[in-house]
Amino acid sequence: MILHHDEFLINNFMYLGQAGVNQLGGVFVNGRPLPDHVRRQIVELALVGIRPCDISRKLLVSHGCVSKILTRFYETGSIRPGSIHGSSGRHSKVNF
Repeated sequence: MILHHDEFLINNFMYLGQAGVNQLGGVFVNGRPLPDHVRRQIVELALVGIRPCDISRKLLVSHGCVSKILTRFYETGSIRPGSIHGSSGRHSKVNF
């Protein structure tokens, strides 16, 4: 079963070699957040009592990813991903 976001990832990232397939058969792009509609589905399923392991299998998203999204939701109420940390240029050095 290929989900809509998987089709997008396959069409837009596989040819670049940036996408992979997880152990459940779901497509992901390493270092990039899941699309909001998938994050929303994870939270909606959890709120009706479905266990994270079952959500993981149903949506083909790793258990770690499901857990991280749910933890963030329970702590902040947000389904939005955190910032993507990367090179931010030159940093000020603090000398002691």
